[in-house]
Amino acid sequence: FGGADTGASAPESGGANVESSLLLTELSDAKARIDKLESLNAALLARASKLEKTNESFADEREKASAKMTNLQLELRMAKMEADHAARSARDRESSLAEMQLEIDLVTKSAMDANVRAAVGEEAAKTVQTDKEYVRELEAKVTALQEWALAAAEAKRVAQERAARLEEKIRDLTEVDDDGGYGGGKLGSTNAGSERRLWLQNSSLVVGAGLVGTRVHVLGDAILEANESVVLRWKFDLTPTDADIVFSILKGRWEDVKKSSQLKSADAIIRGRTVLGGAAGEATGAFAVKNACTLVWSNEKSWVRPKTVKYTVEAFAVM
Repeated sequence: FGGADTGASAPESGGANVESSLLLTELSDAKARIDKLESLNAALLARASKLEKTNESFADEREKASAKMTNLQLELRMAKMEADHAARSARDRESSLAEMQLEIDLVTKSAMDANVRAAVGEEAAKTVQTDKEYVRELEAKVTALQEWALAAAEAKRVAQERAARLEEKIRDLTEVDDDGGYGGGKLGSTNAGSERRLWLQNSSLVVGAGLVGTRVHVLGDAILEANESVVLRWKFDLTPTDADIVFSILKGRWEDVKKSSQLKSADAIIRGRTVLGGAAGEATGAFAVKNACTLVWSNEKSWVRPKTVKYTVEAFAVM
């Protein structure tokens, strides 16, 4: 019986070892699963904490966004209020500008009325000038008329001398005609050649109050004979017709002259002569300097009225 018990116990011990090994294997598997679960649990905990932090950050951002939105709404309301205020200010400024423009118009009208009254007062003051000033003006006009009379007498003398020369030439040519039989043709040639027009110019200019007006006339390409001289004839009218003006004829070109004081060095044929509308005359030697002459009208004595000059200028070649 002892041998049988030993044989029976050996399988039992073998089965116990197998169970132990199975238990150990299951225990190790369970530990591995436990370790894995613990690692998963740790990972879940870490992720949960991370999610909590993310959630907190999202909550903070949401609060910040909400606060920002609230601020933006407040700023929008403030901007609307400022826009309304600016619109009201613009309307107020427009009304103020309209009132200022109205005041400016009133002031301008008042200034224009004052200027008109001042002009009327100045004219009235001029009309009540002293007799002494009026006498001086009359004396100046008398002096000018005397100068015109002298000039007219000189022009008459020159015309008479010219007529005498022409009569002498006619007599000479008549004698030649009686002797040689060709006087008719020669006489006609002399009359045609004794005086011939080189050019004629008509123009006008406005001389402002207190200013000087000039016009330069050039002899041009006119060809003169050896025994011919140039005579300048002029005539002009003034507007207003009752006004007078200071007239000069200068040799050479004198352009862009603003004051009579600039003409002191000029070689003048007529200088500073006070003349009335309808004046006329002639002068020789006007084109002696640079084949040009300058007509000067000075309105410096008048500080109120401008004057319009319409003039005619002719150049003649005279034997």
